Amino acid sequence: MAPNLDHTVTNSARVCEKPSGTGPSDPSTPASQHAALALRAHDAWALPVEVLGKALSVTFSEKELTDDHQAWLIALRGRIAVITVPGLSEKVKEQRIRRLFCEHIRHGWAAITVDSEDRVTFVETFLEEVDPAETSLGELDPGDDPPSAPPKRMKDVRDLYEGSAYAPLHGWRSDEEVIAALRTLINDALAGTAEDMPEEVYPLPDGVGAAVTIGYDDQGAPHPLVWVRTDIPSGLRADLWGYCVALSISFGRADTESDENGIYYVGMERSPVTGPGVALLAAVTVQRMGRRPEDCAFPLLVPPAQAEEALPLAA
Repeated sequence: MAPNLDHTVTNSARVCEKPSGTGPSDPSTPASQHAALALRAHDAWALPVEVLGKALSVTFSEKELTDDHQAWLIALRGRIAVITVPGLSEKVKEQRIRRLFCEHIRHGWAAITVDSEDRVTFVETFLEEVDPAETSLGELDPGDDPPSAPPKRMKDVRDLYEGSAYAPLHGWRSDEEVIAALRTLINDALAGTAEDMPEEVYPLPDGVGAAVTIGYDDQGAPHPLVWVRTDIPSGLRADLWGYCVALSISFGRADTESDENGIYYVGMERSPVTGPGVALLAAVTVQRMGRRPEDCAFPLLVPPAQAEEALPLAA
């Protein structure tokens, strides 16, 4: 859903965008090359704040702010100022800054605030040299876009991860190599089963990209069972495999119940990673395997009505 009319975005809010990676890819330019040129929302949570600050040309300062605001981000003429209130713990301060970076990367908003409840607000009218406290936070007319800053491009975002915990283990690899590595991770490290969707289950219910469940061996030990469809672009498949790995490790953090057979249905419509959780784990796992991930927050779908007939996977 779009941000509500008071321009406040909560942690659970989703912004409807044109799905990326679900259509045909440009054969002349791999998706991974496109993604390498731009920061994505998950980078705000995976990269060190200092690295992000340098990449975005950020200056940091502390100042008493109005109302309940704990942090501001202001983008002017290719530079960004981040202001936080004095007295925040280092953990809270980092979280507020990452929220600002995440929303700025997601939307390109030029003036953003975060309050003590981690609610994000953008300023409706933003003029150069104007203090955000002196501008309006009123409503936008339907269809209006929030104020935006010029896109920040850099030589290659992948360079920011060199030497970090989320750098690729074996260098940057093709989508198919990454898919193979993720399947091996499920089969070996997680002692599970990773399979392509079998032809007999097609056509799949609308929007379903993968199915994940847990099986149990004779000793009662759990093992993930993962199926991913094959009739979609390789970049989307790789990111879906990464999400399924993350979900297999973090079933307790899923925000949707499985169906009566214990199957989770993973949709294909991407959305940005807005904080720690399964989607962030998916993004950094894909990157560790060697692919620059795109948006990795995939929805867990309400079990399709025809699931028992169309996807007899748990049998």
